[in-house]
Amino acid sequence: MRKYPPIPFLDRMPLSDYTLDGTDLVVKKDMTVIIPFFALHRDENLFPNSDGYDPERFREEIQSEGLFYLPFGAGPRACIGKRLGLLGLLVSLSYIVLNFKVEKCPETPSKIEFEPKSFPLVSKQGLPLRITPIENK
Repeated sequence: MRKYPPIPFLDRMPLSDYTLDGTDLVVKKDMTVIIPFFALHRDENLFPNSDGYDPERFREEIQSEGLFYLPFGAGPRACIGKRLGLLGLLVSLSYIVLNFKVEKCPETPSKIEFEPKSFPLVSKQGLPLRITPIENK
């Protein structure tokens, strides 16, 4: 969800002018503000070694340092399907991991390229993998 959020950005529109704390920058009422999850979640200042696997980065005390990980948005307008989405993801992933061996194959790209005009985020070449049933469970 961090590296490949289904929706690469979020847009919001303030109901009144808002001055950013500690600056003279003003976000005007009705101005569209884009929050680019895709870029934010890859920012090396926020996620050192952003392409690497590091489950420690999601510890509760680290998450409380700021709103940097936003696959479902945040606040009162966050995605209402967050819990259902996470539950579906966990159930599906658990089933796959328990019943199949998942491996890269020769066609698996080393770097995923995305359709620039696609919404939600979609890979240009798909994601070919070798999936083999686990025989003796």
